[in-house]
Amino acid sequence: MEDLICYFNGEYIKESEVKLSINDYFIREGGVYDMGRSYNHVPFFWKEHVDRLFYSLRALHIESGLTPEETLNISFEVFRRNEKYLEPEDDFVIHYLISRGASTHYFAPPTGPTILIHCINLLPVYEMQAKDYQEGIHLVVASTRQIPAQCLDPKIKYTNRLCNSSAMFEAKMVDPKAWALMLDINGRVAEGPIYNCLMVRDGKLLTPKLHNALGGITRGTLLRLAKECGIETEETDLYVYDFYNADEIFITANSYTILPVAKFNERELPKPVPGQVTQQLYSAFSKLIGVDIVKRMVSYVKANK
Repeated sequence: MEDLICYFNGEYIKESEVKLSINDYFIREGGVYDMGRSYNHVPFFWKEHVDRLFYSLRALHIESGLTPEETLNISFEVFRRNEKYLEPEDDFVIHYLISRGASTHYFAPPTGPTILIHCINLLPVYEMQAKDYQEGIHLVVASTRQIPAQCLDPKIKYTNRLCNSSAMFEAKMVDPKAWALMLDINGRVAEGPIYNCLMVRDGKLLTPKLHNALGGITRGTLLRLAKECGIETEETDLYVYDFYNADEIFITANSYTILPVAKFNERELPKPVPGQVTQQLYSAFSKLIGVDIVKRMVSYVKANK
C-alpha cells in the first residue's frame, strides 16, 4: 500500500509522518470521529457526515478551529491528493478524528485541538464483504448493554466506547465470524457496535427508535429510499423476540451499506438471503450512487482469485 497523504493539524503530510503526543487527549479520553466514503471514486454524503461530526464536537465542547465548510474542503483535498493511488475497483473511506489536543504535561489543559483527516482503502476487505453480501452474516445478542443515554448521548460519535468492543468479543466467543447486536438497559434492541440494525416482518421495514442508538446516515438514506419504493417503514421499540420472528434482518453502515443476516442467535432466517426487501433496497441504493456495489465487489473477487 502507498503511504497516503493526510491532513494533520494544518498540514498535508504522509501518514507515516503523523506524530501524536503522549499527552494528547486522544490517549486520555478519546475523541470525536466520523467516516464518509466514495462510491466509484465519487464522494457521497460527505456533507452529512461532516455536519454530524460538528454536532458531536459541539455536544462535547470541543473547538476544532475549523468551520464545517472548511472541513469539507479539506476532505476533498485529501481525497484529491490520494485519488491517483486508487485502483479502478477500489474506493476510499474518509476518516475524521478530532480530540481536544495535546497538553504540555499530563495535568495541564489542552493547548488546542488535534485534527486528523485521512483515507482508508476498501479493497483489502472486499473478499470478506463479498462473501457476507452473498451468504449473509450471523448476528448474536451480546450481554454487554449500550451505554444509557443518561450517561452518554448515543448521538455523539465518540471513540471511547469500550462496551462496543466487549460486545463484539462476546459475539465472537459464540461464533468467530459473528457480529454483535446490543440491547439497552431496558432490554430493547439498540444497535450494533458500529452499525444500525433493521428487520422486515410481513413486508414492513422496522428499525429501533433512537433511544440508545446513533442515527446512521446510511440508515436514514435507506429509510427514505424504502418509502420511495412503497415499502412501509416504522421506527419502534424492538426486542429480541421481534428479531427471532423476523422474515429478514440486515445491518447498515457507511463502509459496506447493507449486510444481510443469515442467522440470528444460531437460528437460520427464512430463505432467500438476502430477502426480497433487502434486495429491493440494494437496487435502490445502487441506483442512487450509480454503481451496483454488490456486483462490483463480487466480480472483483472472482476475477482476482
